[in-house]
Amino acid sequence: MTIRKFLGAPYPIVKTPNGLFAQRSGIDQIKADLLQLLLTSPGERVMLPAYGTPLKRLFFEPNDPTIEDQARQMIATAIGVWEPRVIINNIIVSRNIDEDMLHSEDTLENKEHILYVQIDIVDPDDISEVQSLVLFVPLSGEL
Repeated sequence: MTIRKFLGAPYPIVKTPNGLFAQRSGIDQIKADLLQLLLTSPGERVMLPAYGTPLKRLFFEPNDPTIEDQARQMIATAIGVWEPRVIINNIIVSRNIDEDMLHSEDTLENKEHILYVQIDIVDPDDISEVQSLVLFVPLSGEL
């Protein structure tokens, strides 16, 4: 099996000192592409209307036990369809957030309204290294 190197623009897009757009490769590019997939809702891209993950639908959903399974399924399905080069080691979705996970300047008053998502990714070029992509999804929190 031949592993191809993927080059692409980082997300968010940055410019080099030469005025050109920076390029990434390897696990950094995979993480950038995965983040772009997770933050794009289906229907946002005109030429690829099915591209994305419907995580934004969860923003106003109650923070009950079913939301973890819904989010995990949405993420796994989107990655399976749109990112076949990504090797997922684990997808962790949790409604229970430790104060250590949040930014030190966060007031912590809304921590029960946050869904924690951690995706453990294996670099196809170096399968011995596992990297994590972490995302915090805001929820309404009403039951």
